[in-house]
Amino acid sequence: MPGDTNRSEISQSLDFDAERAALKRLSKHRARPANGQGERLSLRITKIMKPYTKNEGPGISMLQRRWKDLVGERLAKLSYPVKLTGKAENRVLTLEILPSASPIFQHQSEMLKQRLAASSGGFLKDLKFVHKATPGQNGDKARKLRPLSAQERDQLNEGVASVKNPRLSQALLAFGEAVYREDR
Repeated sequence: MPGDTNRSEISQSLDFDAERAALKRLSKHRARPANGQGERLSLRITKIMKPYTKNEGPGISMLQRRWKDLVGERLAKLSYPVKLTGKAENRVLTLEILPSASPIFQHQSEMLKQRLAASSGGFLKDLKFVHKATPGQNGDKARKLRPLSAQERDQLNEGVASVKNPRLSQALLAFGEAVYREDR
């Protein structure tokens, strides 16, 4: 059996040597990323459409795809490009922003305009900010819950009567009341 341990040591050293050689080879030769058919097709379409759209610049879809790269991660979490209107020098980009982030965007609007104009072909007249609707801001009223009937309350009490833990029975009662009160 001593020969078996020797064989395993040899195989481990061979594996280690092979792994080291593979890592060395990989560090020298980096593969080019494989482009999918869709990417090649989009490049062809761009080349074909370029003469027709030379004064237009890229559209809103490109801005939406690259939004995080264009404005940075922090501002991308607070905003999103919604609409790009106008032609050539009169383009206006509409951004949907959180209301609490409004001062940040007002302060950095010139910097954003320059950065976005460079990425959208140099034509961006203005930025328009639209506040996102937060939950409860749309005039949504709290849902009115119907009161429990005596029969429903009795059913709930009977269901939790066998539970010995008082905190657990209270929690189960509250949950049961919420389920019964919910409009279906």
